[in-house]
Amino acid sequence: MRPCTSPRAVQLRFVRAKQTRRTRFCPRFGRSMGVETRTVRLAVGHSAAAHPDQPAEVGGAGTGWRYVAAAMASSVSLGAVGDVAASHHGATTRRQAAELGLTAKAVSALIRQGVLEEPAPGLLVVRGSTASPERLLTAASLLAAPHGVVADAPAAWLHRLDGFERPPRRAVLAVPKGRRVAIGSLPIEVRTTRAGIDPRDVVAFGPIRSTGLARTICDVAATADARTVERLVDDFERRGRPLGWLEQTARRLRASGRSGLPLVLAEIEARTRRRAIGGASRVRGSWFQKLLAECLASPLIPGLVEEYEVRDEAGRFVARCDLAVPWVRLGIEAHSRQFHFGTAAEASDEYRENRLAAAGWESRHIGWTATTHTPAQTRRMVEAMVARRAADFGIPFPLPD
Repeated sequence: MRPCTSPRAVQLRFVRAKQTRRTRFCPRFGRSMGVETRTVRLAVGHSAAAHPDQPAEVGGAGTGWRYVAAAMASSVSLGAVGDVAASHHGATTRRQAAELGLTAKAVSALIRQGVLEEPAPGLLVVRGSTASPERLLTAASLLAAPHGVVADAPAAWLHRLDGFERPPRRAVLAVPKGRRVAIGSLPIEVRTTRAGIDPRDVVAFGPIRSTGLARTICDVAATADARTVERLVDDFERRGRPLGWLEQTARRLRASGRSGLPLVLAEIEARTRRRAIGGASRVRGSWFQKLLAECLASPLIPGLVEEYEVRDEAGRFVARCDLAVPWVRLGIEAHSRQFHFGTAAEASDEYRENRLAAAGWESRHIGWTATTHTPAQTRRMVEAMVARRAADFGIPFPLPD
């Protein structure tokens, strides 16, 4: 019988089995395949090892043993495991391989042949697959399943929270108290939590189980300062999530003794109180906008406000400015590549600035470098703009107390 030469089987598997066998047509390969009813010994080799010119009898005359193409399930199982690993960023587990029909002996043989690696007990990684952050977090999630999840800064990176754009070099697992995770040689930190992992706090990024958005912010707040918490809550609101959800999560975790939650609750309370007395109801468009507002804090730029809506004489909406000095009709945009780069963004900016000009407003763009590298120079430039606009409108400046 000719051996299976499927291109999907990187290394074909051959079994040393008794002569008795049956055949079955395989629609996958378009021909009949020998299916052994009883496997005795496993050998792994390349397809050339079972070339048709190879002698049929192996082990001496009359022994009744032959090398035959592996049971169709063998190559199909290896291919199925490869498919699972590919969808899991190159990682899978012995349990998943067994569920797909790949025996423990077959897995051990593939490890010896260098097809698979086992960096932690029960975890299988396809050798040569990209050592990406996704593979590390997938491996961590598989090791902690079903009780543990990826948490803290790596979870913030999965959620693409503002300020956590850099890929993590290590994984952080949150597991209930009393659960142990064997991490082998992988860069994984295991943290036990007395609060446990509430199902409401778990989301999935493909094969990676992670803490949800609200729980992740609460976890990060345990080691963050007030500015970082403010930045995270800004991002939370920009996504359209209600502050009530974050508050409920924080209070539930605080009841279980979680640290860092007073900062989250204080930030929520400050926003609620500010909006109750008529303060800004819209969340700022980006953290860069806050940095620019801090850069322009000056007594010579009075009346600077964020998220200002410009309206014409009839009260119709014209545009919204990141920052504005309304009494001199000066709008200032925090200009970043993220929101102002590309044909569509440039066309939108042009249309917006033309509408502002028609309403008697002047609009200026200030970039990241000017804000963060030369803040004093940028502030003096805007002070000069305000003074010039005041002179154009005949307004005495500086303004009287």
